[in-house]
This record gives sequence, structure tokens and C-alpha cells, in this order.
Amino acid sequence: MRKWLIVAVIYLLLPWGMSLVWMRAVGAEGAVREEEKEVLPEDAGRTLPGENAGESGEAESVSATSGEVPGEAESVSEPSGKVPEQNGEASAEVGSAPERHILVERQNLRTYMSLEDYLPGVIACQIDPDYQMEALKCQAVIARTYICRLMEGRTEIHEEELDLDYLGAIDQDIFVNPKKRERILERLERCEQAVQETRGLVMRERGGGEGQENTGGRYILPLFHSMSAGRTRRGEADFPYLQAVESSWDTERADFLNVTDWSLKEFAAGISQITDAGQVSADQLPGQIQIVKKDASGYVEQIKIGARTYSGEEVQYALGLPSACYRLEVVKCGERGSDQTLEADSAENGLLSGGIGQKIRVIARGSGHGYGLSQAGADSMAAEGWRCEDILNYYYKNISLTAE
Repeated sequence: MRKWLIVAVIYLLLPWGMSLVWMRAVGAEGAVREEEKEVLPEDAGRTLPGENAGESGEAESVSATSGEVPGEAESVSEPSGKVPEQNGEASAEVGSAPERHILVERQNLRTYMSLEDYLPGVIACQIDPDYQMEALKCQAVIARTYICRLMEGRTEIHEEELDLDYLGAIDQDIFVNPKKRERILERLERCEQAVQETRGLVMRERGGGEGQENTGGRYILPLFHSMSAGRTRRGEADFPYLQAVESSWDTERADFLNVTDWSLKEFAAGISQITDAGQVSADQLPGQIQIVKKDASGYVEQIKIGARTYSGEEVQYALGLPSACYRLEVVKCGERGSDQTLEADSAENGLLSGGIGQKIRVIARGSGHGYGLSQAGADSMAAEGWRCEDILNYYYKNISLTAE
């Protein structure tokens, strides 16, 4: 459980460079320098609530949703009081929760940003900004919920607590190429709209019975992925809102299937890179490969290669596959198809024997870990007329959408 959780939250991270693009493009960098004169003396010796605090023990504290500074540094937006109306229906009023801030540092400059100003850069790096607006709004709620979950009980958080330090820098060509910069800004503006139209909206666990309004539960861990394998995965008991649901929209995407052919030597070398895997040799393949266990949504949980059994994710990352929902086939060199497969539903099915001149074909479906919201599914649903709230309630079960 903890292994997939840690992997899953990594999908919630994003490069810090996106905020630098936004700040430079709108001229906010100079504003930050001016504000620094006021912020630094007052806060230089102060530790934010929660800084240098001990480990919470929860896997999500290891890696966190990250975000970028989307707007001008000196303008901290005040709550509007309401989430804007959607499709003619008035949304819930924003609650009395105090405004949250993130302390950000860019090139040795420090300033506080309101959470709402911080979010557009987050979702610009988490989802394709050209997706339908209702899908972008879903991502805005997801990002806001995750950061609020980390900030539970606090109104401020240092960006370092969002684990951005090791992520890559931005393509410098964006700063000198007007067309690239203009395109980035257009996409960020769409993300900003998504944030504004969901202002304050978060997801919490629903503690009451069916149909009972209950907004007092904990913020959910809103996992998401690029594209499911046609059905999302069920989380364990600690995450009752992560239920398996059909997501057939994903199967209609052009990039739904990923097909890769490996020589026996290449496949063995890839598996041998797994930590503590030992050496897997080509002459063991394909006869000593067997998929032992899959979950109800078709994702590989256990696969035996040689003498060792691996998790589906271990093999996924070793081979660079887009997801852990995959099957394997044996094909002769130069042929594009074969009815002979390596897939086994259980250990009782036995292993297939190898042969000379063979390759291993790996066919993966979807992209990402498969838990929670499918971004591709949300985009297709939005194109069909689904509203943000309906999409979120489809992918996350027994939740309460609350405007704070």
C-alpha cells in the first residue's frame, strides 16, 4: 500500500520553473525584489508553523503537491465570497476559513503568495491546459485539496515542504522566444480561469450517511493519473473514496495503447537494473516469465521473472512503460503479430518455453498509476457536457465538495 502511495503522490509534483516563466513574463520579478525589502526583515528569523517539524508518519508527507507562482507577487487576491456561478446554478458560499499562503523562494527572492494565486502554475504542469475547462476545474480542485491536506491546521507553508528542490529547471528559450512565451501565457490564463471558477472548493471525506450533508471530514488524498486502462483502481481501506469505476472514454484515445518490442537480451538487461534483482540472462527468457497476479482493473500486481517475483510497478519503471496495466507476447523476429502469449492468470498455468529468434512484446494500456481521477476521462466527459462537480463525484466516492 505505502509503495504505490509514495509513487502516486509523485504524480502530484511539478517543476518550479513554470512559475518563473509566469513571473518574468508579467514583470512580477521586479515586484518580488521590491517586496523582499519588506518581507525579509520581518520574517528572516521567524520559523513558519510546521517548519522543521517531525515526520507525520503518513506517506504523503514524503512528497507533496507542488505549485508555481502564477501572478504578480505583490497582489494577494482577497476571497470573492462565492464560487462563481456554473451553468446557471449558484455555487456554495465560501466559508470562514482564513486565507492560506505559501512562502516561495525564486533565485534568492522570498515572498508570500496566496494559495489561490499559487494554483494556476500547479495545474499548468499537472494537466494539459488545452483540455476542456471543466476538466481543468477538476484539476484545480484536486491541487487545492492536496495542498490544504498538507496545511491542515496551518495558514502558511514553506514551499520547501512541497518537495520541489530536486525538480528540473525551465527551458531558457522560453524567455527569448516570444511565440513560446505567448503560448505558455495563454495556457496559464486558462488555468487561472479554472482556479477562479472553483475558488475555495475542496474535497473532504463524507462522514454521514447517504444523502446527509457532512463537511467535517478530513481532506481526501486526491490521487489522479493521465489515463486509466479503461477502469480505475480501488485503493485500500484507508482510502474509501478511491473506488474502481469504469472509464471507457480512455480507451478511445489515440495513445491508449503503447506497444514495445524487446530482444531477449534487452529485456533481461532492463529487468536486471531493478534494485536487488540479481542478474537475469537472455537464456532464461521467455520461459521464466509469468504474470502471477492482476487486480480487478487489469493492473499487474505480481510478475515472476527467473527466480524472483516483482511488483507490476517495478517492471513498469524498469522498462519505461506508461502504466502497470500490461500484457506480454512472444513474437518471432520480423513479425508483427502472434497468438502466443506469456500472460498467465495464476501460477497453475505454468511457464512457456523460449526459442531462438524471438522477441518479447509488451502491450501497455493507459498511462499512470490508475488511482483516482483519469485526466483523459475527465476531458472526454467534459466534452460531453459533464460539470466539474459531477466528474469529481464520479471518480471519487462518498466525498463532500465544500467551498472554504
